[in-house]
Amino acid sequence: GPVVAVLLESSRPRLARELLGAAARLARPVGGSVVALNTMPTLDDATASSWGADAIVRLSGSAVEEDVAGALIAWCESAPPWAVLAPGTMWGRDVASRVAARLGAGLTGDAVDLDVRDGRLVGWKPAFGGRLVAAVIATSPVQMATVRPGMLPVPEPREPSDVPVEEIVVRAGGRVHYLDAMREDDVDTLQIARAVVGVGTGVTPDAYPELDPLLAVLGAEMGATRKVTDKGWLPRARQIGITGRSISPLLYVAIGLSGKFNHVVGVRGAGQILAVNRDPDALVFQSADVGIVGDWHEVVPRLVAELLAQRTTERVEA
Repeated sequence: GPVVAVLLESSRPRLARELLGAAARLARPVGGSVVALNTMPTLDDATASSWGADAIVRLSGSAVEEDVAGALIAWCESAPPWAVLAPGTMWGRDVASRVAARLGAGLTGDAVDLDVRDGRLVGWKPAFGGRLVAAVIATSPVQMATVRPGMLPVPEPREPSDVPVEEIVVRAGGRVHYLDAMREDDVDTLQIARAVVGVGTGVTPDAYPELDPLLAVLGAEMGATRKVTDKGWLPRARQIGITGRSISPLLYVAIGLSGKFNHVVGVRGAGQILAVNRDPDALVFQSADVGIVGDWHEVVPRLVAELLAQRTTERVEA
């Protein structure tokens, strides 16, 4: 039957689970199966099977985008899949765009959800400032999509089974040689955080250590507005909003940010929003469940002290 191929990026296990789970869901209505194109040396076949793979193609050797794309193109040309899903990361977008260009495949970039309509792959994307969601349907024989990390659910693992395994060695093309590689941040950090403290330009980098006690007591990660990441104060992976990430923590604490729509649309899924701003007319208070008007330098220490005191009281009573 039709094959839904999933490209797995090394060192991103959660994203692999999201994509394989989505592929398994998409394969059912078209009577298809899921093939994991696995570049993850730490992911064993049984685990990949439990996450949704019905067959596995192990890709070893070069991890350079150009080289991986070449191997994937050859694999697709030998037996065209119904669809190819790839991670919406810098690496995944690079590989997917090269493959799509070579195959003449329709590619939906940065989808936030996937579906099947009349036997075709549907990619859902935010549009019009995040107010609406547009559906993109490819008409090419091979359909492709990259998916934003953290947007798809992680289904419970199924019972693993013996699945067919193919080995492909990715040969270095010779045009690009990696001398070193690094990631500035993990793209799914904010998606899985239970609490996030978001900062705007009202909090300068030299003052970030002052937020450490709040991050510690909440067990929170730090996010930011686009202006903050544009200045290079925090990595792009920490950007929240239309051009960044949509997150849904239990608690979002907004500090030193104005609260424009382009940012707050990214935290609509938060359980509770607490805003701290010295301007009582700041837009952020329109989106907050709780607002504190004041200088964050004064508010944050008092907030941390109150949280620690409450935690101590709960322990004594227990």
